[in-house]
Amino acid sequence: MKISKIWLVPFSPTGSSRKVITAIAAAMTGIPSEECDLTYAAGVGRRRFGPDELVIIGVPVYAGRVAPLAVERLQTLQGDRTPAVIVATYGNRDFEDALVELRDIARQASFVPLAAGAFIGEHSFSGAETPIAAGRPDGPDLAIAEAFGARIGARLAALETLDAACCPDLPGNVPYREGAPPLPLTPALVEAACTKCGICLTVCPNEAITLQEKIAIDVERCIFCCACIKSCPEEALVIDAAPVRQVRQWLHEHCTARREPQLYL
Repeated sequence: MKISKIWLVPFSPTGSSRKVITAIAAAMTGIPSEECDLTYAAGVGRRRFGPDELVIIGVPVYAGRVAPLAVERLQTLQGDRTPAVIVATYGNRDFEDALVELRDIARQASFVPLAAGAFIGEHSFSGAETPIAAGRPDGPDLAIAEAFGARIGARLAALETLDAACCPDLPGNVPYREGAPPLPLTPALVEAACTKCGICLTVCPNEAITLQEKIAIDVERCIFCCACIKSCPEEALVIDAAPVRQVRQWLHEHCTARREPQLYL
């Protein structure tokens, strides 16, 4: 089966999912690629993909499910029996039902998932004092992603028609587990440290941050991805709310053992 183009489709506020799918695509040399970035509203629009294109979708896991804003934005895409690779990145706890949910989203839009992977990324709540999968995906993770991409490329080359392929069995449950409710919280601003540089405004995936007299975060729009915290050069945005600090501490204490990517092809 000849692929004319690879589309990278990340929803990746802190960059982990983008790194993984980029590494997967890197192994498929000789095929042009382009990115359709769903992370920010400016990149979202109705897109249609053809049967001779390959779409590689990468999203983060929130409490065992696909991040809700990613679900919303993925629904703007439409395939035409388009082959797809689906990837979920999670913070070293568990991806639970995220892959089967992502598979179902893809199928509903007429994509054909040929392969899937669950990779580990640094948890959004990770920090210097309470690291949770810090620095992941790392070199070994990305090497696994590249090798996975080579296997996917070989499989596609061996296929005469897409009908000969089917999605591999994936772990997870249908109905899916109940997702986490929206947090009625936002990162806290350390006003004395804030220089009003505006970087946090540019990295927020849901345009939840404004700057007038000072930085303000809309609790209704904030998805607590922590992209603003991780990008602030002055460490002026922090996790301060007690419920989130408690979760972060629990994750730090119970999710330190290194987990490895799980691949399905």
